[in-house]
Amino acid sequence: MVRLDKNKIQSGLGRRTKEEASSSNIDTSKSQNSNSELEKFSLYVLKVLMDENIPPTPNNFQIYFEKLLDNKPLSFKKRINDLLEAESVNEDEHRAKMEMEVKEGFGQIKSIMKVVSTVYKNINVMKEILKKRTAELEVSSAQLSVTSIASALNEDLKKLSGLMEKQMTTLKVHYEKTGSILKEIESKAVFDSRFGVYNRRYLLQSIANECKSIEQFRHRSTLVLVKIKDAILNKIINQKDRMILTRNIAKLLLKTSRRSDVVAHYGEGVFGMLMRHTDINSAKKACERISDLIYLTNFFIGDMEVDTDIELAIVPISPNHTTELLVSVALDSLPKTGKRLEPYIVCELDEEDSSKEENDS
Repeated sequence: MVRLDKNKIQSGLGRRTKEEASSSNIDTSKSQNSNSELEKFSLYVLKVLMDENIPPTPNNFQIYFEKLLDNKPLSFKKRINDLLEAESVNEDEHRAKMEMEVKEGFGQIKSIMKVVSTVYKNINVMKEILKKRTAELEVSSAQLSVTSIASALNEDLKKLSGLMEKQMTTLKVHYEKTGSILKEIESKAVFDSRFGVYNRRYLLQSIANECKSIEQFRHRSTLVLVKIKDAILNKIINQKDRMILTRNIAKLLLKTSRRSDVVAHYGEGVFGMLMRHTDINSAKKACERISDLIYLTNFFIGDMEVDTDIELAIVPISPNHTTELLVSVALDSLPKTGKRLEPYIVCELDEEDSSKEENDS
């Protein structure tokens, strides 16, 4: 028999309770320290906004919060990010998710229509078969009863066909209305579901809005364009494989961007990153981070490893130039960059371009 020493049990429980309390106190202390760090950092962000004469709006605070956090040690960034993990997803991300669901719903409706169309065709085939068999039965007068039954079936089928035609007409009306609504939503979409980033429309609109903001508050923002070199893509024969590589590049751009940055697919495999409240020097550092991340990542298409080469161009956002010109200047500079060329180019905007735009308009 084993005897339990009550005194030892009680002392053990007491010791464990003390250890748990001590552990709880440490956790509470860590939490308090993290909150204190967050408060101090938030006050620092607010001070920088005031020193730079930037309106402390929620949007500007978020941009500067992320911008200044980049300059802090990794351990500090981790502690702050752990506190922010519970933050809700922003409105644009909700909208992007909604648009993906709408597109999926549109696909489901089209699938339903295909099934209904197939059923309708099958009924027509049945009608034709019945007509053929009825004609064969009518040849023989000795089979009047069989002919009568076939005629009755034919009439029933006609009624069924009439009902189906009405249902199809009603269904078609509903389908066309639904299609019209979904196309209207799609025309206002801001998300490119192929790459998991914003689309061209949203990028151009964001640049135009940023131009107005810069004109009012005089801060600096930049646009970076990124593209896989055509020479690399041309080596990949399969279009699906090209798309996979391009998607992976988009994922890495999202990974290296701040939440306040706008990462979008401009078109033809060109991605844009609008970095608000970011000067040229900070944009250069961002391009270096992008290059390092992409070149240090191994990309495989089947068993073949792809030696990736990208183009990068930086252009300052200027309210004196149109959005189209800003993007055009960066697009023209892209082919001049690459792994064996300049890693990136900073595009210079001439006042002549601005005056030329005014004359053209």
